[in-house]
Amino acid sequence: MKANREQLSVKLDVELVQAIKQYCEVYALDENDLIQDALHEFMATRQSKVDNVINGYAEMASINSQIAAEFNACESEAYAHIRVVD
Repeated sequence: MKANREQLSVKLDVELVQAIKQYCEVYALDENDLIQDALHEFMATRQSKVDNVINGYAEMASINSQIAAEFNACESEAYAHIRVVD
């Protein structure tokens, strides 16, 4: 799997680099593996949140359509009244 890798250069705060080095030393982890795992988890969590928002909008679409249909007559009446007053 390591043959299928590409390098990406990023700049990190000195404190974060030291924390990563210490963590990896304590838990005998490779820094690259730790960062890669952390980024995978971050991106999966992010995608999960986006998916939840998308699903929420999809679920609300029919409810919003029903609400709009119910108030269509009321809006039309109000608009007609405004046009008469002008």
